[in-house]
Amino acid sequence: MLRRTERAVYGDVPGETVLLDTDAGIALRLNSTGAWIWEQLEQPRPVGQLARGLAERFEIDEGRALDDVLAFAREMTRRELLTAS
Repeated sequence: MLRRTERAVYGDVPGETVLLDTDAGIALRLNSTGAWIWEQLEQPRPVGQLARGLAERFEIDEGRALDDVLAFAREMTRRELLTAS
């Protein structure tokens, strides 16, 4: 199960989604895949559910979608913007 932490504030600016890590004072630009995953995490969700939804949304293979979700989760967990349980 992935969930957002309280460290990040996000919003859309023309043409992109940006996360602001309020503790580190760093802004991160998300690509369309990352933005979709982040939006889905308004409520905690299992990795598998995110991968299936990503595959459907972007019309990609579910294996590739799972790799994308896991890579996003690892990076955002490393930055303490997501937690996994």
